[in-house]
Amino acid sequence: MTLSSDVNYLAVLVCAIVAMGIGSFWYSPFLLGKMWLDSMEKSEEEIRKDFKPIKTYGISFISYLIIAYSIARLTIYVNATTVTEGMRLGFLCWFGFTLTTMTINALFEGKSLRLVLVDGGYHLIVFLVYGIILGAWR
Repeated sequence: MTLSSDVNYLAVLVCAIVAMGIGSFWYSPFLLGKMWLDSMEKSEEEIRKDFKPIKTYGISFISYLIIAYSIARLTIYVNATTVTEGMRLGFLCWFGFTLTTMTINALFEGKSLRLVLVDGGYHLIVFLVYGIILGAWR
């Protein structure tokens, strides 16, 4: 396995930016922010107390780049060249890796299923959008 110029790095960058945008809407009070906050079993003040925005958003953005790059590589390996194939791959990655990992962590950490559904739903949307972008933009 070698790094390849076959990866569309602009598409990877767009994916990470889009993920941040989706997150800002998903977790806003207009959509699921209140449900997420209730599921965290913490007050907004408690969450804000130790929040470090530069660190949190910076590491999140880098993580989204890594996820997008990984899915881009997988689209090349499986020759996913359409939106539908990209979405299928995004769904499989979400279902096989993200949802399962989140569920295991939630069980051991005593987190609610509702939190898994809110966070898992967000990641499902992100992975499907990654599949759309990366499948179409190959």
